[in-house]
Amino acid sequence: MECYQCLQSGNTREAVGLCHHCSAALCADHICAVEEPLMVKHLMAPSTVFPKKARLMLCATCKAALEQFQSEPATEAEVCR
Repeated sequence: MECYQCLQSGNTREAVGLCHHCSAALCADHICAVEEPLMVKHLMAPSTVFPKKARLMLCATCKAALEQFQSEPATEAEVCR
């Protein structure tokens, strides 16, 4: 499988993973690994947030879309940090 982002720019590179949100295949340069807090929501009590976080693999497009709530948009260089 080849990286979707590389194909968009006319290159070919082997994919190492898939975006969790859109399932696009991504190479090591285009995949973004982020931490996602795990929590259990209770009906009549506060939610429980676990100390260990899960790893979530995203493409830059989905990562930016999921982080829209931030006051200032990230630059392209900051997207996969």
